[in-house]
Amino acid sequence: MLHLGVITVFVGHVLGLLVPRRWTAALGISDRFYHLISVTAGTLAGVVIVAGLALLVARRVHLSALRRSSTATDVVMYALLAVVVLLGLWAKAGVNMLGQGHDYRETVAVWFRGVLVLRPDASLMTGVPVLMQLHTLAALALMAIWPITRLVHAWAVTIGVLWRPRPVRVDRPHAG
Repeated sequence: MLHLGVITVFVGHVLGLLVPRRWTAALGISDRFYHLISVTAGTLAGVVIVAGLALLVARRVHLSALRRSSTATDVVMYALLAVVVLLGLWAKAGVNMLGQGHDYRETVAVWFRGVLVLRPDASLMTGVPVLMQLHTLAALALMAIWPITRLVHAWAVTIGVLWRPRPVRVDRPHAG
């Protein structure tokens, strides 16, 4: 569940942060429909991650072999992942579903694209709701520790499953 949720959230963030509004508009996707997809898919993926993370942590706590192999880095990573996901869900629900909403495609997304090309404009983040700012900061912290945690395997496992050679079944005639 955790892998599925992480991959789904990753794809959603890539689409939401890297695809400009003018591209979705050119495809005929209205802002209202885009928002509906974003809220629905984002919330579902976040809930899947929370459930998967809860199961993973429960398994790690309850199985003594896993508990013994856990490190302080694991605890920090699980806690930070939970903070990122819960802040994201809270921002999605509190700001965009129940609150007055915020068009992150004109602020956070433009800022993020600037970060990727090493030209961030910090002024774009000044009017962003605090929940979204905290979600962004927590996500950046998670990305910083990602390579030194067990999260690094998330991509390897997913890539391995997608491109694993499939066994070829050859029917042989029975002798005798």
